[in-house]
Amino acid sequence: MVEGLERLGEELAKMNEWAKGVVFDQEGRIIASKGFNVDPKELTPYLHCLDSRDVTIGSGFVLNKQHFEVHRYHPPLVFGRRGGPDEGEGIAICQALRDGIPVYGLITYELPILSARAVPQLIDFCRKHIGTVEIPAPN
Repeated sequence: MVEGLERLGEELAKMNEWAKGVVFDQEGRIIASKGFNVDPKELTPYLHCLDSRDVTIGSGFVLNKQHFEVHRYHPPLVFGRRGGPDEGEGIAICQALRDGIPVYGLITYELPILSARAVPQLIDFCRKHIGTVEIPAPN
């Protein structure tokens, strides 16, 4: 288990605009969660979601037995949503590095919260509470 993240559950609980959240390590071990009972088997595909844009966008994400379409692939960030324009839920994952070890923050957010708000919150959360998030510079 990644060291130094003992209080992460308390910090995750403070993120009241996120419907669900889970932080897990590179082995798929759950460090903290909020808003649902995490099925560890659902986390396995997320460990490889940054490996291939085509595979990730093609298969989408499943969390809490709900399928999400993935429409943005910008490592170390991937995000998407499910539902329609009047009701739905967004999803985002961010990979942070703690002492060189990948740790993932995965959240969902419901309308009226949009990715334009939730994704920057996720990046800030990961940087503040987990470690380095390296966002490539635009070309």
